[in-house]
Amino acid sequence: MSDTQPNTHGSSRYFESEEQTELLKRGLVRVSIAAAGIDPLLDKRLNELRRALRSDAPAHLLGELLPDLERAVLAADQNRQQASSDTSKAVHKLIEQLQECEPPREVARALRALERQLGELAELPRKLPSLLGELQQLQQQALQHSEEQSSSGLWSRLLRRKQRAELQAGPLSDDEVAAPAAEQAAQDNTVASPPPEQEQEQEQPADSASNISGEEQHFSQLAAHIESILLRLLSELQVLETQQAARDRLREQVSKGLNWYELTAALDALCDLVLGAQQSRQADFERYLLQLNERLSQFQGNLEEAQNSYSGSLDAERELSGTIRGQVQVLNDSVRDADDLSSLKANVEARLNSLLENIDKARELREARDSEVAERLSTMVERIQAMEVEAQTFRHHLEEQRQQALIDSLTGLANRSGLQQRMDEEFERWQRYGGRLLLVVLDVDHFKSINDRFGHLAGDKVLRLIAQQVSRRLRKTDFIGRFGGEEFVILMPGVSPEQGIVALEELRSGIEGTPFHFKSEPVPVTISLGFTEFTRGDSLDSAFDRADKAMYQAKELGRNRVVHAATS
Repeated sequence: MSDTQPNTHGSSRYFESEEQTELLKRGLVRVSIAAAGIDPLLDKRLNELRRALRSDAPAHLLGELLPDLERAVLAADQNRQQASSDTSKAVHKLIEQLQECEPPREVARALRALERQLGELAELPRKLPSLLGELQQLQQQALQHSEEQSSSGLWSRLLRRKQRAELQAGPLSDDEVAAPAAEQAAQDNTVASPPPEQEQEQEQPADSASNISGEEQHFSQLAAHIESILLRLLSELQVLETQQAARDRLREQVSKGLNWYELTAALDALCDLVLGAQQSRQADFERYLLQLNERLSQFQGNLEEAQNSYSGSLDAERELSGTIRGQVQVLNDSVRDADDLSSLKANVEARLNSLLENIDKARELREARDSEVAERLSTMVERIQAMEVEAQTFRHHLEEQRQQALIDSLTGLANRSGLQQRMDEEFERWQRYGGRLLLVVLDVDHFKSINDRFGHLAGDKVLRLIAQQVSRRLRKTDFIGRFGGEEFVILMPGVSPEQGIVALEELRSGIEGTPFHFKSEPVPVTISLGFTEFTRGDSLDSAFDRADKAMYQAKELGRNRVVHAATS
């Protein structure tokens, strides 16, 4: 009895182990099925594991599968985290866009709460459906509010955005915090005690009138900036000769000042100028492409005809060769079978004459085809030469357009784009080879007063004359461009600050002593200059900033002077 009892316990433990193993296999199979679809690589490894479990694979084979399975699980987890992060960023972006639409306060508050929930990436997959549902409702409310506010003026919206940017830029003071609260309390009182319908009808025209006057007030705050942008754009806009008069009229109109009613008409006129110039250039380019396409089609046709002619010549030569062989063979047979000399002679002469006739016909045909091919080749050469001339003309035209795009139409100097290109070149040359390089910022003194007193035509003439006088007094290696408005930039390579201040003083005094007249009336003109030298560690922006500050310092010191911005 005691001898058999241990065997019974060992047997039961064996069967229990077998049953646990089977349950574990079944559990692993079902877990692998439940995890299907998460990641392609993981699906592949789980399929291998299921096949191994169902086929009762030995333990060492299962052990070989585990490293690949572990790597697949880690990769799937990383992909899941990346997907959660991408989803969170996309929802964050959508929330930011909704917040830019200026939603109601309660919607904005709900959006901020929703944005905070997106920080929990681990819970994001589970919460995503409910979050998207809530976001959809908030989006609908924000869009409805945006449609209701769409009737408000352009400048009101611009200023609201400006105010919102200022509020986001820094902390709110006590007064700024109290103002929204007071506004909200006033809105609550309005909702709590709505006015009668008749009062609303009476107040509606007054609200409309106050809205218009508010728009004018908002525009007046932005008018100077908008006018300067339009004037700069008009001065640098390259238009057709037929559009130059319209551009000059529009520039004169803008320079005199625009109210917000005239702004739309001015923008429409500017749009017509831009579209007209662009459409004309596009039409020229399309015509050139059509001509080029026709020439290429003709060129292709000539090539195909030349190829066909060449193929025909080869066929004719093969046919002639076959005819000659046949006649020679017949002649050979006649000589072999001839009975007397006279018949042989006659037969030979007839065959030779026929052979010579075939050779003459083949030669004439070949000469005709060669002449035709030569004529076609000559035509092709002429067309290719014409295409080369047209392409060269078009390249020259494009280069002229590119150069014109870099030239200021008023002064003939480089415009801001051309100036920036030259500044980049000089700065790169200075970085590579070293040496001395000065950057000068020049500004016309009291230019606004000149415009106000004598008119903008006088201001334009002053800018042209200053550009001529300065260009005449600079070296060939120096460079000047119009930065914008009445401001110019000069580059002086190979010049020390000591040499530069002497040259710039001569330039300043020369401008001061040059007589400027408009309609026989003298116009006093002086300039203020600030300059700096490029030093190690400088960038274009840092050097320009120093020179620009030095120019403004010259203005503050009384104008009509040169100030050197010393480098640290």
